[in-house]
Amino acid sequence: MGKSYCFVEQKERRIVGAFTVANSSIRADLLPNSRRNKLNRNIPNEKRRPQYPAVLVGQLAVSEDYKGLHVGDELLDAIKSWFIEPLNKTGCRYVVVDALNNPKVFDFYLRNGFNFLFATEEEEWTFLHGRRTVKEGTDMQPMRTRLMYFDLILLRTE
Repeated sequence: MGKSYCFVEQKERRIVGAFTVANSSIRADLLPNSRRNKLNRNIPNEKRRPQYPAVLVGQLAVSEDYKGLHVGDELLDAIKSWFIEPLNKTGCRYVVVDALNNPKVFDFYLRNGFNFLFATEEEEWTFLHGRRTVKEGTDMQPMRTRLMYFDLILLRTE
């Protein structure tokens, strides 16, 4: 279950952008060793867990009238600010997205500090569905989305 938000430009009463947030988690105990190690790198041993609370950002969209104005960056910054101390609404450690498998979308999330949860699409497919089999003479179809995450600890100020 998620909660959706819509941002409206007050003067013209036009929709600027919208997104949905929902509780989620990252199951570190099920990740391949290399990815689990990368995820745990900034977590002291005594605080490492089999899974970590996260917030899933879904359906992030910016109106065509506002594309290219970095509104998406601002929306992600606002979401991140909701989930860092002292305001952390759910006690989560990570922000996760199911990013559309598109280089422009990947560039957007990478520019905003997100990382791929899996090193390769093949590794992610295997984790989610088991081994992929491809009929001889056909190409492997790309995944529709890729899992990406942002570690909120990077925004902590002490």
